Amino acid sequence: MARNRKPYWRTLGTPTHVVLYRTPDGWRYAVYFTGPVGIADGALADPPSSSEPDLAQTALLRKAEEFTCRRLEVLWQASDQPDWWTGTVAKAGPLPPA
Repeated sequence: MARNRKPYWRTLGTPTHVVLYRTPDGWRYAVYFTGPVGIADGALADPPSSSEPDLAQTALLRKAEEFTCRRLEVLWQASDQPDWWTGTVAKAGPLPPA
């Protein structure tokens, strides 16, 4: 019997923006997509909230690449809110074969 379901990462669309923010409990994130899914959000297991933002940005980039199955290039900028960073996905690599 043939499988008709697409891999989950084929349904996400292309990532467009990311948001990263520090809470007392740790780093939280949101990844925004084109297409039907819209947003993926959650908490980063590492690094701790006391770590520097560049470590959390790297961890978020790895997380986003992991669940999109694509290499991403993100341009980061500080937000007008303290402990918030936003990023624009400047380049999203090709999807792997299904």
